[in-house]
Amino acid sequence: MPKNGKYYGDAKYSNIAVTPTERNAVSIEKFNIEKSAKNKAYFFILSNGLYDRFSEFCKNYHSDDPHRDCLEYLIPKV
Repeated sequence: MPKNGKYYGDAKYSNIAVTPTERNAVSIEKFNIEKSAKNKAYFFILSNGLYDRFSEFCKNYHSDDPHRDCLEYLIPKV
């Protein structure tokens, strides 16, 4: 068993390299903060009668990095 406190099963040819799952893991606290923010955004869309506009936006918006798009929109270029 590895000394890092994690059990990886009885894999015959395992190593201690970081797996993609571990690399992409976030704390439950950060997950809950993001989930709450998304739910607030969903409620804003619904409570302001913007569902149809959002649906149309989703049909037409295609990006490989929506996070980057948000940052470019929010942070002014100097």
